Amino acid sequence: MNFEWFFSKKTIWKNCRKSKILRTIVLVTQNIICFGIIVSIITFSIGFGFKKIIKKKLLNIQGQITITNLKIDNSIIRNKSLKKDLFLFKFIRRINPFYEKDVIICDNKSQNVEKFIFKGISKDYNPIFFQNFLVIGYLEKVKKKLFSDYGILLSKKVSISLGLNIGSSIIVNFFFYKNGNPFFISKKFYVCGLYDTSIPEFDDVYIIGNIKHIQYFHNNSNNVNNNRNEDFLEGVEIFLSDISFDKIISIKKKIDQKYSDNFLVKTIYDQSYEKIIEWIKIFDINIFVINMIVIITVFFNVIVFFLILIIERIKTIGILKTLGARNKVIHKIFLYYIIQILIPPLIIGNSIGIIFLFLQNKFRFLSLNKIQYYVDFVPVYLNINYILFINLSIFLICFSTVFFSSWFIINKIPPINSIEFE
Repeated sequence: MNFEWFFSKKTIWKNCRKSKILRTIVLVTQNIICFGIIVSIITFSIGFGFKKIIKKKLLNIQGQITITNLKIDNSIIRNKSLKKDLFLFKFIRRINPFYEKDVIICDNKSQNVEKFIFKGISKDYNPIFFQNFLVIGYLEKVKKKLFSDYGILLSKKVSISLGLNIGSSIIVNFFFYKNGNPFFISKKFYVCGLYDTSIPEFDDVYIIGNIKHIQYFHNNSNNVNNNRNEDFLEGVEIFLSDISFDKIISIKKKIDQKYSDNFLVKTIYDQSYEKIIEWIKIFDINIFVINMIVIITVFFNVIVFFLILIIERIKTIGILKTLGARNKVIHKIFLYYIIQILIPPLIIGNSIGIIFLFLQNKFRFLSLNKIQYYVDFVPVYLNINYILFINLSIFLICFSTVFFSSWFIINKIPPINSIEFE
């Protein structure tokens, strides 16, 4: 058996039972390490959980880049090279056409007139939007009614404010200009489904329907030959695989360079989602600050523990040196001391942290204000990589602190003085 390991195992717990001071500092050190593990795991998990769920919403709620017509007679769909060129750029997942139009709806409850945006989409529109955000209505039935009938999607919040539900009929008034004069085209729709993104900037504004309705009204209002311009689009949405500022701006610049004469290019940073993106970045700062506090606390506590341990064991150091033990052997004993102290809090801390996160992920007992946090529960993201990173970091901090401290202190302790030390 390894002498250093055997000696450290037998003496550390025996001395803790005899010395109240050593027992107290060991318990404090273990509790701080255990608490630090729990806090770090929960901080990483909740921080990355928030980032993941909000990014997922922003990646699928709307295109991260929109390209719209500058000229009313310039339909994007006719520019076949545009779509082909766009897919040459990296990070582009989907390109979907859309047509947005201002509409006015009369509130069934208060009879107040409210303004919304009718967003016309095509059948192949980003399917993840329906999978993630449709909360009332069966997916296949909703899509069938949406694209083959006069069905529309409302946000759950808007449906409550308007007093509408699945199957409710609603008159939508589309706003157009003809010869410089404004006018409305009214059409009766019915609610075939409700969505909920928890992003007020979207939920409070958009009604979703078939793009063919707006195209038809556009043609009639402009006396356009349907055979010639039935596929007129306002623009296309580009869905990316990342919402990082650098990637989005880089793609925007490339599109601008080639198509700026005919099209207007906007990003989510140009719209009302900029605050949400900035809010996501705060999580990186919070994770860093909290874990730095944990690291500093653990570091100073291990230093105090080691100094008290040296004082408690100084006579033993003298006896070992007198018996011929080299500094390297004594040095290993103290390293094994910290390993003996570390193992219990690492096991307990990881167990408590992982169990807590597992329960929160399953039962969602910690809730949030959806309006403020864009989600109604505390999201968690369990990942073995960052759990290993946290444990390795705590271990290296404790181990390196004892390693360098013991190397300099033990070498300078004279055997005779240490034996006489009381």
